[in-house]
Amino acid sequence: MKRLMLGALVLGATPLVQAAPLVDAYFGAYTWDAEISGDIASGGGNIDVEHDLGLDDSRENVLFVGVEHAIPLIPNARIRHMEFSEGGSRTLGRNISFNGQDFLAGEEVSGDLDLELLDGTLYWSPLNNVVKLDLGVTVRRMEADFKVSGLGRAASESANKTFPMGYLAARVNLPLTGLYVGGEVNAITYDGSDMRDYTARVGWQSDFLLGVEAGYSRLEVELDDVSGVDTDLEIGGPYLAATLRF
Repeated sequence: MKRLMLGALVLGATPLVQAAPLVDAYFGAYTWDAEISGDIASGGGNIDVEHDLGLDDSRENVLFVGVEHAIPLIPNARIRHMEFSEGGSRTLGRNISFNGQDFLAGEEVSGDLDLELLDGTLYWSPLNNVVKLDLGVTVRRMEADFKVSGLGRAASESANKTFPMGYLAARVNLPLTGLYVGGEVNAITYDGSDMRDYTARVGWQSDFLLGVEAGYSRLEVELDDVSGVDTDLEIGGPYLAATLRF
């Protein structure tokens, strides 16, 4: 639903941006070839998502839209939606417990992880020529669902939280080529939990709106008793994006 709302925002904003000569808009979407590793826990010991539950590689979807302008004191803005959904199965090599439900060694179990992140970022660009530097703040809404099931029984738990995060991005434009390299970081340690993501990218922007971008992105989610859930998860991998800039 949030992805559909973001797509509708893109379509609705396009004619307004084209009519405003001092405003630039950019849109992008990509599939992220991600690997997941780490632990989850709820009322028991840590469960290794890869070795205990069989979660491994997955392809995840990211959509973003942003607006930049030439008014110095007013921040630029970006909205980004990230959605991860992964399932797996494994024969347990040890006993585990999740949210009060025990699963025994030798039992076939399935694990499911659904993670949805919606970012709103406000940022300023104190340097914007060949080198562009962005500084700002991100507010991230996280909605996570975890489920472990086996032999006719299942245990599930959800963790929802809003994080304020620091935002830093840099970009170097290679003159007369349309090529650029850059990266960004969102990070916070907040109420005993940590949330960080890093992106390194190289891209090309044509003179006809369309661009392409390739890079590597990594997300780290450390939750400390958020709705009864603890996590230490890492999700990372390469991506290829299509972009538009008006």
